[in-house]
Amino acid sequence: MSQEEYTSLSRAQLSFDYLHTNSTTHEFLFGALAELVDNSRDANATTINIFTVPDESLRGGYLLCFLDDGSGMDPNETADIITFGRSTKRDEENSHIGMYGNGLKSGSMRIGNDLMVFTKKDKAMSCLFLSRTFHEEEGIDEVIVPLPSFEVNSRKPVSKGKKHEIEMELIYKYSPFHNEAEFFEQFDKIESESGTLVIIYNMKLLDNGLPELDVLSDPWDIISAHPSAEEDSDEGSWSRFRTERLMPERKSFRAYTAIVYENPSMKIYIQGKKVRTKRLACCLYKPKMYKYSSNRFKTRAEMDVSKSKEDAKNAEHRAKEAESKAKHIESKQGGSLKEHRAELRRAQQHAAELRRDAKLKKELADRKERSLKEPKTLNFIFGVNLDNRSHDGVFVYNCSRLIKMYEKVGPQTDGGV
Repeated sequence: MSQEEYTSLSRAQLSFDYLHTNSTTHEFLFGALAELVDNSRDANATTINIFTVPDESLRGGYLLCFLDDGSGMDPNETADIITFGRSTKRDEENSHIGMYGNGLKSGSMRIGNDLMVFTKKDKAMSCLFLSRTFHEEEGIDEVIVPLPSFEVNSRKPVSKGKKHEIEMELIYKYSPFHNEAEFFEQFDKIESESGTLVIIYNMKLLDNGLPELDVLSDPWDIISAHPSAEEDSDEGSWSRFRTERLMPERKSFRAYTAIVYENPSMKIYIQGKKVRTKRLACCLYKPKMYKYSSNRFKTRAEMDVSKSKEDAKNAEHRAKEAESKAKHIESKQGGSLKEHRAELRRAQQHAAELRRDAKLKKELADRKERSLKEPKTLNFIFGVNLDNRSHDGVFVYNCSRLIKMYEKVGPQTDGGV
């Protein structure tokens, strides 16, 4: 199929090279996995099941799946995934971590080469297909993303025609699902009225040819593989020694997800077995909490409010400019009637998106300004880890999400207690 035939398909508002560059922001492999768990939590999922499906035809030998019963996405929200920085949920509530903004793209592309999202909401179900394999094999520089949508009951495509045919042809050719039955089987896995299934495949490999994520050593866990684990040299022995001394949360995804949220509110299953989540502060011996207040917090908050107001102002200008352009197109009669309507529809849709963005930014700025009246403090909780005294350090949570762990401070940096 020639590249000209893809002109009708959706395109991501980012470059192909950026997909790789963006994925390198995750040095910690479990941090990339957690991005996908965050999305489910932000979608108000009560349960997420993280599991693998063997497939020897794929690089790494399996598909990695994240299935939740959250709010899901309609076709428009699904399309927002391929817009860099677009996050429809993030601005609604400060406690949300991201919700399909950048985390889904950066996290998934760090783990594997290809991504599929199957999602269901209301009476529509949509699929997003973001495949670097497709682009590499066909030598395409811009990011083309098939986005077919269907009616839930009839399973008929929302929009028919050549565009839909090309989208499904690409999915059957470059995805692990080569026919209609295999494709719709993925939607069937979303048993609730709404939810999302994220599938990553063609996994990243280590220099030894094995996947970075080991799903065979422990049938109930996902293990971070070490590049020198199987070597017999002295260097390999030292690597094994260092691996054994690693904190459990750095080796086991089950151990990591147990503490990844300060206030666990979602059931997490790994390979079908429930994770025993825990509040880390409650697991310490004789914990004490200290409240720290500083004028710097208020200054930082004021600067943040100022920036948010400026962003809202700029977004309002962009929305007005787009609306003005749409009105101009509506008033002129150039070109054929069909071309004129298509141009007008695109302009109106663009203006509506910018208006929605401006509204969200205004609401966010107002909310931040109201929050200035609230006291700005940080809570520090100290206690003793009785399970293993050598496993010490500071754990930092933001919006209830773990962002740093086992950071050594004070005497800990010198091996003290």
